[in-house]
Amino acid sequence: MIILSFNRLQRLTIRFVLIIVVTIAMVFGWGAIAYSQLPSSPTAASNDPHKPPKGVTRLGEYEIADVNSPLDKNLLFKVVSPTVFNRDEPPEGSLPVEVRAEEITQRLMRALDRADKAKQTPIISVATLNNRLILQLNDNQMTRSLRLVTVTEPDADYHGKTLEELAQEWQKILQAEVERIERLFSPKVLSQRVGQALQISIGLVLGSVVLWFLRRTLIRKQTVLQARYQEHIAEAKQAAVKRSQAEISANIQAIDTSEPEAHTIAHQRSQFLEIIQRQFTLKRQLGIYSFLTLLLFWAFILVWYIGIVVIMSRVPYLMRWWSDALARPLALLIIWFFISVVIRIGKSLIDYITDVWTTHPSLPLSETQRIALRSATVSGALKGLITFVFITFGILRTLDIFNVPTSSILAGGAVIGIAISLGSQSLMKDLVNGCLILMEDQFAVGDVIEIGNKSGLVENLNLRVTQLRNGEGKLITIPNSNITDVNNLTRLWSRVDFSIVVAYENDPKYVLEILRQVSQQLYSEPEWRDRLLELPEVLGIDDLSHTGMLVRVWIKTAPMEQWYVGREFRLRVRLAFEANNIQIGRPQWISYNTDLDVSIAKDAFIRLIQKSEMFTIQCF
Repeated sequence: MIILSFNRLQRLTIRFVLIIVVTIAMVFGWGAIAYSQLPSSPTAASNDPHKPPKGVTRLGEYEIADVNSPLDKNLLFKVVSPTVFNRDEPPEGSLPVEVRAEEITQRLMRALDRADKAKQTPIISVATLNNRLILQLNDNQMTRSLRLVTVTEPDADYHGKTLEELAQEWQKILQAEVERIERLFSPKVLSQRVGQALQISIGLVLGSVVLWFLRRTLIRKQTVLQARYQEHIAEAKQAAVKRSQAEISANIQAIDTSEPEAHTIAHQRSQFLEIIQRQFTLKRQLGIYSFLTLLLFWAFILVWYIGIVVIMSRVPYLMRWWSDALARPLALLIIWFFISVVIRIGKSLIDYITDVWTTHPSLPLSETQRIALRSATVSGALKGLITFVFITFGILRTLDIFNVPTSSILAGGAVIGIAISLGSQSLMKDLVNGCLILMEDQFAVGDVIEIGNKSGLVENLNLRVTQLRNGEGKLITIPNSNITDVNNLTRLWSRVDFSIVVAYENDPKYVLEILRQVSQQLYSEPEWRDRLLELPEVLGIDDLSHTGMLVRVWIKTAPMEQWYVGREFRLRVRLAFEANNIQIGRPQWISYNTDLDVSIAKDAFIRLIQKSEMFTIQCF
């Protein structure tokens, strides 16, 4: 037992470690790519070169892009360039604004590395290069200044300032940014931030342990409820297939005391509904525990996500990925959390509707039992459909977050779907007809049906095929698309159509009285009473023929009981007819007998021969 608990603990620990690793990889996997050289236009792979790329705003003759901090990607200022209408073939001497913004960012990245190594605070100064105002960085590490930004006329025109005023403004912004970088990378602040990150990490581990114990407790309770739920399912199936001994005793008591049959049926129905109600109560409890387990799972992921993002926002070396961690990973978490919750709520609603459908007070007992047996198949199909729809929606939204054109994927999927449907039309027909069979409840597993010239017990039923087991033990598989006419022999109730031909020598009224006595005796015996839904009905004489009188009896039985009852009833009728000298009908034979004298016969034969000889001579 200890070894089993240790192995289970080890598996859960490995599972949680994998979740942590996936969460960290998801957060860190969307970090910005650092370029060491001037990048090419990011819109080179764009479908339409005439449209501005993402992050670029076009205002007539100008295009605007953001210049962000290399530390945490906060907005510093905006740069402006003349509009480039075709980025595949830009005009000579022009530079797309996104390329210019990326170039400034990469120079700031170099400034960040130099500020990290500098002993004194770097200075951002305004200088002139080729009659243009530039902002450059000076420090004690390099003898040559690092050019950061060139202030252009479109920049000044867009911001509504002179070149000198705009250069001074940007110089103050960049100087503040350099000082902030130097302060954050100082040993004192850096050690303080790293200490805070370690404290957050310890808090994450402790919080994960608490969540793990809570989830473990819920799983243990869920396991106990699952075992009880399986017991109730077995009990419900047993009550649906064969009534319990207590119900048989109730039937005997109802016969002995002449108690109305409706009261006995109501008692049986209440007992069955009580079993079903307890089953659905346990199912709802299982759903609640499952939902809480799901929430703990997402709480675990959310705690680690928030913790990692906070650590990234505090540690200077990780700040450059902080804004990326708040973009796509957070959107993915929100989307899939929403999808998982909606799927769980949808499944709970299906269970609730199934509960109401099964325990409807106006349905008869046999119908309630049948619905209870097939509700699992119907609810399972609906749950699978809901899961498929929302997971497909989540995949499409995920692709959209990664800027993958979902319209082309949907169009391609539609083409592939049409091709598959054309190539497998019979499969589509099978699936559609299988859905109709389930929805209309034409038959279910456990019914005895006739399909064309094939008949047998329905052993398996799914959306594609129906499998029957015939009397010889053969398993017959029929595609659902081939099922057109179905004869269900066990739907709600069954019937024995008993008919027998008796001879004309018998008294018809006496024959009918004997059949009523046999029927009453069979109906009054407890062994057969629970298999008969009502007293057998002796219809009377249905036909008169040369073989005798055709007498018919209808026996209404419980589903699947008509064969047992029919065999027993035929045996009793045979014994009763023998005891009361009742003759079975047989074909009528008519014999014609003529006594002829031998001499007369000989004379007639001789005359016939003579006539034939004379006829022969005349012919010649």
